[in-house]
Amino acid sequence: MMSLRMVTDWDLREKHPIMILNELGTGFHFRDLCQLGLPHMPTFGVALTVADMTFEGWGHSKREARASAARACLAALLTRAGRVLPAPQQPHDFTSDETARTPELKYEGKPQPVMLPKLESKPDPPAAVSPPPTASPAAALFGVNVPAPSHKSPINVLYENYPGLTFICTFGDGSSLDTAQAPMQLSHSMRFKVVCQIKDQKFEGYGSSKKLAKLAAARSALAVLEEGRTEPSPMQTQTPAAGFLPQTLADHIGKLVNEKFNEVLKGDLVHSKRKVLAGIVMTINNRIEDAKVIAVTTGTKCVSGEHMSVRGRAVNDCHAEVAARRCLQRHLYAQLLMYANAKDPRITIPESDLEPVPGGGFQLKPDRQLHLYVSTAPCGDGRIFSPHEQHELQPDRHPNRMARGQLRTKIESGEGTIPVKNCSNVIQTWDGVLQGERLLTMSCSDKVARWCVVGLQGALLSHLVRPVYLHSLVLGSLLHPHHMYRALCGRIEAYITSLPPPFRLVRPLLARAASTEARTPARAPSFSVCWCSTTPRMTEVLNATTGKLESGQPSLLCKQSMFARWQYITKRLSPLEQTIDIEMDEEAATMPSNLDSLLYNEAKERCHTYQAAKDRLIEAFERAKLGRWIKKPIEQDQFVCEILNAEPAALFA
Repeated sequence: MMSLRMVTDWDLREKHPIMILNELGTGFHFRDLCQLGLPHMPTFGVALTVADMTFEGWGHSKREARASAARACLAALLTRAGRVLPAPQQPHDFTSDETARTPELKYEGKPQPVMLPKLESKPDPPAAVSPPPTASPAAALFGVNVPAPSHKSPINVLYENYPGLTFICTFGDGSSLDTAQAPMQLSHSMRFKVVCQIKDQKFEGYGSSKKLAKLAAARSALAVLEEGRTEPSPMQTQTPAAGFLPQTLADHIGKLVNEKFNEVLKGDLVHSKRKVLAGIVMTINNRIEDAKVIAVTTGTKCVSGEHMSVRGRAVNDCHAEVAARRCLQRHLYAQLLMYANAKDPRITIPESDLEPVPGGGFQLKPDRQLHLYVSTAPCGDGRIFSPHEQHELQPDRHPNRMARGQLRTKIESGEGTIPVKNCSNVIQTWDGVLQGERLLTMSCSDKVARWCVVGLQGALLSHLVRPVYLHSLVLGSLLHPHHMYRALCGRIEAYITSLPPPFRLVRPLLARAASTEARTPARAPSFSVCWCSTTPRMTEVLNATTGKLESGQPSLLCKQSMFARWQYITKRLSPLEQTIDIEMDEEAATMPSNLDSLLYNEAKERCHTYQAAKDRLIEAFERAKLGRWIKKPIEQDQFVCEILNAEPAALFA
């Protein structure tokens, strides 16, 4: 620690004032002031407190404001000691046309100006021709790296175009930053919340840091404010490309899913830890005010081979996206129950999301849209790219590369995927898995691609409901539009043919939420949290290794539960008409009168239209030379329904 007498004039001119205060050991601290937001005026304010003195500083950034406050404090301390703080030296502008002048030097006596000698003018020597720069070996091999065009930060664009705005930062749950301890139950992606207020409008952004949350709020504000502008802003270099969901709706979907997750797990510090979060949101005519959350799930693991169930009591895949789809199926069964309990199932129920179809069966109402939110890109082909490498303008420079579009499988007791071509057990057997063969499950990218053809409802519900398709896919991070489009539908759109109606290839809209997810290198938990709107006050927590609840009981998402709901509804509602141009015997075309003895796999196979669409999909993958779809051992679907005469309130919960 040094005293004020030891501070030289050189220190005052060359050192930063905050560094001098640290060396003096003054014990100061900073406090942020409100932001003015006036055009062409300092924006940030900082108060510096030393003992009983407070000094304010203002600047165009927090760094400038702190330096200004520290300089004011240092000037006051020097005044008490009978000294004067010299004015800071301005760096010389070498691009100026004015002749440089040597500053006058101050002496104790009378200052003497320094006279410069006159120089005779001489002709300029001829410019030497410099040899051309030699290209580096890396540039010769990979070419010159063309930097990406620089764009202004959304925060800077807001300050330039909307003076008077303010940013207010809190913790993710809205609590003040002055609290003694940060809330522990908040997920890492929603640790901080920033509200951007422009006049009477407020825009929210979340992030794992204050900087990311502020950037997300600025993106959200620009997405709304730029919709009413007739002139393109600096952030709008081109019109939004086709195939993308509006940013305001995408941000709202991500916000709803994250808020619902924090709500249902409030106070649960153990199960609020997650690596991947997924959710399904339903809208009416894509209106934000009518959006409602159907499912919220987490998870990144699959069942262990030794815990496979021959009675349909274990959930095989506990990845968040797959669990969210099974929660949606629970919601669809609950909607069918409303018609099963109605006096006339042929009359549309306004409160239901389904409507009857002439001739039998039901369909999703045309004004309903389903949006799948995932905090990161689905595992598999949609995540096979380098996120920090420069994106090419063209869709793909190597579309025929062997790694592009390959079917991939998750591996038991691990994370990540491998191509099916590298799998030794293409046909999985029950005894082989129990002997030690790894149980393989198709990747989430491949499953979402299958949903784009056969729908989210599955084989059992296809007896009663027309295909239910995704309207959009919203990601919290790792969205590469070209790679994601290829993973969902691009890799098979040229090969899939002869789909039986009403099945078709659907191309969901894509979007990335403004509040992006941060990468978490921590180990993923081995449980899966599942919340469904049918039971808003109850959340299931599955052990991903066993595929059952942590208590050991089967989940409401298991095949046995789904099979029991299907049998209950099938006995009370007329099925859809199966239209397919293939020859089949009368026994295979009709449903048996006694459903109690019907096997689970037989019930699925009897929906011939669905199975035909699924076969066309598998053939398209094989025709494109992307691998063969790997199925689970057939023994796990050869079970009968064990839940008979159950109360509907418990069965459809």
